[in-house]
Amino acid sequence: MTNFNRSRKITIIGGRGRMGQFFTHQLSTAGHQVSSLGNQDWDRASQLLGEAELVIVSVPIELTVAVIERAAKYLSPTTALADITSIKAQPVQAMLASHAGAVMGLHPMFGPSVKSFAGQKVVICSGRNDEIFQWLLDFIADRGGELISCTPEEHDRIMVTIQATRHFSRFCCGAFLSAENTDIDRSLLMSTPSYRQEIEIVNRLFAQNPALCVDIMLATEERCEAIARLAQTYSRLAELILQKDRSALIREFEIAQSFLTQENLASTKQKEYAVAATQL
Repeated sequence: MTNFNRSRKITIIGGRGRMGQFFTHQLSTAGHQVSSLGNQDWDRASQLLGEAELVIVSVPIELTVAVIERAAKYLSPTTALADITSIKAQPVQAMLASHAGAVMGLHPMFGPSVKSFAGQKVVICSGRNDEIFQWLLDFIADRGGELISCTPEEHDRIMVTIQATRHFSRFCCGAFLSAENTDIDRSLLMSTPSYRQEIEIVNRLFAQNPALCVDIMLATEERCEAIARLAQTYSRLAELILQKDRSALIREFEIAQSFLTQENLASTKQKEYAVAATQL
């Protein structure tokens, strides 16, 4: 294990954002010298980026590649460069193309309201010279974080389901409740535990920054296409409901039931995370 306790100079681009603040707090509390570079700080980029041992890019999805390319001009070849956005193929490719030094893609699978890495997952995607980041990975693991390795391509493929279609489904639910002018408080008085849980999950989505949530759905063409297929599934099943085609609906249910075996649903047996830990 590397010495993750040695103080290092770190700059977080977007360090004043919510996730940037989380990483700033975690690293600075451990004794690292953490600086933030925001829109107003590029006149000091030579100092903030050129002297850093590690630069972390924590900006909105649609800005990530452009920021990586801009920042790379100031980096020393000995500087490690990482990003923590929720897509990985494009940022990792941009970092490899723009920077000659160590590169790694990270995706924290939790929201910025958590208090620490304890019990949280962080996906890591190799780029170049992974060993340079070992101290950071050890730092996260030592604080209870779980590290999951995959390729950037696999990450983005899986996130279509974990993030994009899930967001859209909850987005639709919230939009429907609003359009129907549902009395949420009244409904909760006579609700089942599962209904209350669903409402809490939907509420957590709509408590977030609207632009961030929309950008997660729009991040890649693959996400947009998957959401369109999900919408088609909704429409197809809704048509069967309108037709009152009971046998067809049962067949559809059984097909999904067969796919979602106990093996596939093993994750449902895991303990629930705290509300703040739910990923966007």
